[in-house]
Amino acid sequence: MKKLKLYILAILISFPAFYMQAQVIVNSGIRFSSVEVNRNGNEILMKFSISSINANLGTQEMVVLTPAVKSATGSIIREFPPIVITGDVRAKALSRALGFGSYEFPVAPQLIIKESMTNDIPIMLNMPYSEELHNATLIVKEERIGCACENEYTNEYDLLRPILPPIFNPNYNVSYITPPVEEVKRRSETYNARLNFRLNRYEILRDFENNAAVLAEVDKVINEVRNDKNLTVNEFQITGYASPEGNFNSNMKLSENRAKSFVNYLNSTYNIDPSMIKVDWKGEDWDGLRKVVADLNIADKESVLDIIDNESNIDVRKNKLKQLSGGETYRMLLRDYYPPLRRNEYTISYIARNFDLNEAKEQIKTKPNLLSLNEMFIVANSYPKDSREFRETFDIATRIYPDSPIARMNTASSALERGETDMAISQLQGIDLPEAWNNLAIAYIKKKDYERARQYFQRASDAGLGIATENADQLSKWLDTQF
Repeated sequence: MKKLKLYILAILISFPAFYMQAQVIVNSGIRFSSVEVNRNGNEILMKFSISSINANLGTQEMVVLTPAVKSATGSIIREFPPIVITGDVRAKALSRALGFGSYEFPVAPQLIIKESMTNDIPIMLNMPYSEELHNATLIVKEERIGCACENEYTNEYDLLRPILPPIFNPNYNVSYITPPVEEVKRRSETYNARLNFRLNRYEILRDFENNAAVLAEVDKVINEVRNDKNLTVNEFQITGYASPEGNFNSNMKLSENRAKSFVNYLNSTYNIDPSMIKVDWKGEDWDGLRKVVADLNIADKESVLDIIDNESNIDVRKNKLKQLSGGETYRMLLRDYYPPLRRNEYTISYIARNFDLNEAKEQIKTKPNLLSLNEMFIVANSYPKDSREFRETFDIATRIYPDSPIARMNTASSALERGETDMAISQLQGIDLPEAWNNLAIAYIKKKDYERARQYFQRASDAGLGIATENADQLSKWLDTQF
């Protein structure tokens, strides 16, 4: 066994304490004081001082003090090397025995000192962090040994219970926004009537080419809207368009006459109040052509788009298009993509009535666009948060109202609670609302980006969102127990 010498252990490093307990005096009169627990990364450091000024040791006696960590169930998690305190005579005998190697301790002591030398000697113990330490106790076992082994005893004392504060389990509240009530639900739907006309004519002929099918579709749409008891139609907007070939001014007049012919058809067929009809015409539909070409995969695509975008003279623009690829590109456009541009566009505006919860639950399955965001929110919250219906209702709200930050925010809230963190962050970015900042903070907590989470909580709290203030406090309390 390695020979031991009498010495005093010096404490070289000190860390800020986060848990402390008052002094403990054991049976032999030895005092433990300034019991602290510190942390340094993933290491736990336990510090205390020993003083035996008031000890009642005989000169032949020895006290072996063994620090240990005991679990909540009573098992020993870690036992540290003992600290040995001796009377003056026993110190000499122990020194001689150790010199000859005739006295063995089960574990080599970390410190052997004379009783007369002990006055607040600092001791430091360290071990890796584990969750067990939040419910464990730092104890010391006291074993008193007499010169002839009489009057020996063993006691156990708690120095610190628990070693670490209980684990704090935060509860973060995700924000939802109740959309405002929409007092008057104004809606509109736009349709195309691509009727065929004889060359340079504008009369609507039902038996010409596929006009019968087009008008049948128009009849179906208008009858459905007018017969829907949930709607009150208040306006028809008719807009005429022409394809961009031939004379510009003639095409403008042609689009006007074709739009007015469609108005006449609606009046004669449905006896619509003329005051409810508004008519407009746009002439050549260059915007429509550009949109069509942008979706095509043709050799001259970029050239066509450049001509449309940058040539302001209409006649020059048309000639340039005709010259591409020896005229082949223009002939293809004229044959396949100009005809659909010759059309009437009609928009039906109406007011939808309000729905109670049961009606709204049915309406969202068939015509969700008739529901307001507030009605959808009520529908969603009639289901459990973990249900498919709850999630789908918010998804529908975002699809029907893609430009609404409230719809996007609530959909992101649902995704966040389902654990779809990346999706939630993507939807929340760019929403300038305190509730969105609060939810972004929770999302970043899930991503373990605690500093960014703290910043978003602070931003939302500064904006007056009380729930963010509470969440920030939850984060702070949790961080206090983490490494």
